[in-house]
Amino acid sequence: MNMNNEIAVGIVLYQPDMTRLKQCIVNLEKQVDKIYVFDNSEKKINLTDEQIVYMTEGENRGISYALNRIIEKAQIDGFEWVVTMDQDSIIPDGMIDGFKKCITSHSGLGIICPQVIDKRRVYSVAEKNKKEVYIDFCITSASCTSVEAWKKCGKFDEWLFIDLVDNEFCKRIRLSGYKILRLNEWVLDQEFGKIIPKSERKQKFWLAVSKLLHNQNFAKFSYKKFVSPLRVYYTNRNIIYANKKMKKYGRIGYENYNCKGYFGFIISFMIPSILRAQNKIAVIKATFDGIVDGAKSNPEQWTVKSGEKYA
Repeated sequence: MNMNNEIAVGIVLYQPDMTRLKQCIVNLEKQVDKIYVFDNSEKKINLTDEQIVYMTEGENRGISYALNRIIEKAQIDGFEWVVTMDQDSIIPDGMIDGFKKCITSHSGLGIICPQVIDKRRVYSVAEKNKKEVYIDFCITSASCTSVEAWKKCGKFDEWLFIDLVDNEFCKRIRLSGYKILRLNEWVLDQEFGKIIPKSERKQKFWLAVSKLLHNQNFAKFSYKKFVSPLRVYYTNRNIIYANKKMKKYGRIGYENYNCKGYFGFIISFMIPSILRAQNKIAVIKATFDGIVDGAKSNPEQWTVKSGEKYA
């Protein structure tokens, strides 16, 4: 086996829907030889397939911790690339082979990824003009990460637990001199959060407002969203922490909310989260707690290692 372009897959679980998980695994087994599973659930599940390496610690350690354990195990087993997956994502047939070809034909890659859209959102549309494009950020789901780049840039930050894990990691990947390549021929339909699309008339209205004002945040009003206080907490905490950690290299994470700084974050995320929340008191408390804990955080400022090129 030539490990230079052989790819393993890692899946992070948390109380998965077993029917959907089995569909995901069956699809993956056709494309790779080894699947590493890290289960953040409290209760162990039964996965006995010989292609699967199952890991669990019986508690939720966070997505960044799980990703690090998966890639560490893959590295021990000799793999140099790992596709990281969410438990409910099903990748297109042939995508892994497409990644392998890129590894062979391109140099300096740190991550290879597909396009990711959420078909439930009317403004989420796949790009068809360019076959491939170099980008600065991608989500972890269905992304193929170089083990060398992961190790060189300092692995995933386990303090983040969840939310902005991918933003912060991609920033360090790019600063460490690696490229992120998106292959547009492969499109992953990923469901981001619990949402319910509004009527077609309301969807068209908010999409028109979004285009008129050149601000995609307004398009988000085309659906009803379940606002999780826990996710609100981590987002508010981690946006402060990550910007402290990466202060030397500019702002980070605001691109998720179509803004350029903390004031824009307040307008585009913090206030809408409270307004749209089913339990406003819980979300207000989560917002306050996240801000306080982020302000208290004291991360070591990350710097590019001597001899590396600032990409």
